[in-house]
Amino acid sequence: MAKVLIIEARFYDHIADGLLAGARAEFDKAGIEHDLLVVPGIFELPAALKLVLTAAEQGNEGARYDGFVTLGCAIRGESDHYHHVGTECMRGIADLSMAYDLALGNGVLTVHNEAQALARSDPARKNLGGQAARACLRMMAVKKELGL
Repeated sequence: MAKVLIIEARFYDHIADGLLAGARAEFDKAGIEHDLLVVPGIFELPAALKLVLTAAEQGNEGARYDGFVTLGCAIRGESDHYHHVGTECMRGIADLSMAYDLALGNGVLTVHNEAQALARSDPARKNLGGQAARACLRMMAVKKELGL
């Protein structure tokens, strides 16, 4: 049976809750087992993903996953912090995804305000957590189709 890891940044708990609910609902609907790893913020997402990949490489069977979903949010504030954290998070996730041929759905929001974050994280509205889970499932299928 396929197994997926959701890595969730909880800096904005109320937004993370919606993203996680949307992703879990998609995996439950597809009958996919999923585990959860929680990190403080989006900057830590690539590091956590790399730690999991390293653990799997070192023989930790519990760290072997068929797919991954990253969830979190950065909201623009008064400084440039949101831009730098968002850029490095996305770059790190993309680099690992390509270097390790990962089936990965990215549900990291980078938005201008809380209203945008709430609309995008809400499973009853834009449901970007669910979209990230569906992207992960599709990429898992692509890997299988290619014999990887």
